[in-house]
Amino acid sequence: MSSKNAPAVSRTLGAAGRWSLIVAPLALAVGWALSYRSVGDFFTFDFSAPYTDSGGKTPAAEFLATITAPDGGFRELILPHIFVYTAMPILIAAGLYLASVLFPTAPWRAAIGAALTAIGAVYFVGVLGAWLSFPAVGRARTDTGTLLPVVRELVKPQGMLLVSTMLSVLVFIGLIVLGTALYQSRIVPRWAAVLVIAGNALILAFAGTENWMTIGSLSLLAGLLPLARTRAPAA
Repeated sequence: MSSKNAPAVSRTLGAAGRWSLIVAPLALAVGWALSYRSVGDFFTFDFSAPYTDSGGKTPAAEFLATITAPDGGFRELILPHIFVYTAMPILIAAGLYLASVLFPTAPWRAAIGAALTAIGAVYFVGVLGAWLSFPAVGRARTDTGTLLPVVRELVKPQGMLLVSTMLSVLVFIGLIVLGTALYQSRIVPRWAAVLVIAGNALILAFAGTENWMTIGSLSLLAGLLPLARTRAPAA
């Protein structure tokens, strides 16, 4: 016999799932967009991260300049990535909600997509946690010449940071898998499913280049909006 609270809990979980489809990609877009100090900087489309490879400096030197700035890198590094850090658990909820909607029509892709999204998000949070701890180096009472070799080793892709970074991309691969299931299911218009797939593909193709990743996140948001506005997913 089911609990009398089951319908209320089901409605609450459904509402939370629908909201997660909006909040997660929006938080990603805001976070990555905040990596730029101006609209003009945002619309300078290239293949470099704004705080690690610009102005002719090496990535390590640029990163050191960021974390030794008067604000300790808060505006350019910490604040933007707090939004992305917050988005990841919500993205797990979004993946689980998508899987629950898609399971009747594409059970394997629903399960695999949700699993990859969750695993990737966990590793993504780990990577962000590492990078958000690096600014502590900038508070050391020593000259930048002494700090530069330390920072160079910190930002170099190696060891467990490299492993975690590689596994973190699974979050977007999982969403692509869920997007293909959306396309097949016709629960939403096919253009919406294409936007979900294209948005995540764009994020993967330009990983580390925040303006392109912002556009990818907005594409993901636009693709998920039709489902987020649907109260009762079709079986």
